[in-house]
Amino acid sequence: MAAPAYEQLLIVQELDTTIDQRKHRIANHPTKVEIAAIDEQVADVAATVSEVEARRHDLQRDLKRLADEVAMIDDKRGQIDAKLYDGSVTGTKDLLALQDEAKMLLDRKTSIEDDELEIMMSVEEVEAELAPSVATREELAAQRARLEAEMTADIADIEADLAMVEGTRVDEAEAVPAELLTHYERLRIDFGGVAVAKLVGSTCDGCHMSLSAMAIDKIKKQPDDAVVTCDDCGRLLIR
Repeated sequence: MAAPAYEQLLIVQELDTTIDQRKHRIANHPTKVEIAAIDEQVADVAATVSEVEARRHDLQRDLKRLADEVAMIDDKRGQIDAKLYDGSVTGTKDLLALQDEAKMLLDRKTSIEDDELEIMMSVEEVEAELAPSVATREELAAQRARLEAEMTADIADIEADLAMVEGTRVDEAEAVPAELLTHYERLRIDFGGVAVAKLVGSTCDGCHMSLSAMAIDKIKKQPDDAVVTCDDCGRLLIR
């Protein structure tokens, strides 16, 4: 028959195991894997969006440059028209030169406007290429937000349960002798959380090794409250 202190220690160990399980569930919540996968997709989409947006920016910059040039041409042609019709230029040679310059400017403007049209078509193509990636990015962001909200709620439930179990553990541990509890907690670190094992017949159910007849006989002669350990693994044994 196991001593009450050992029976109480076994209760503490079961609570510690539950606490470890709850902490593991929090630290390794399965939704974190899903979120990580989404983050990888978001990174890929972001790279695509960035590349396409860079091309669109370059095209828009070219459009701005051409528009500025058209504005300069219009301004220059306005100055020429003013000179042609305000009577300030009277010489035939000078008038013909102004008309030639005006025609040259008009031809340049027409060429620029053709270039502008081509670039605007390219901008439309780029924006059409960009739209699906932007939509995908928004969809992934929504999925991530939903998963994160669900995970946060689930973790909150686990944490609430964990707090309750930890409180129970504190209460139950108070009934274990301090020296025995200290010994147990030290062994827990060495044995990955399972420091107390039952002696089933002559077998330690911690390491599943059979103790020698001599060891069993020695254990039987120990008082019920004596600290007994497995000769093979060193775990505390409950008889």
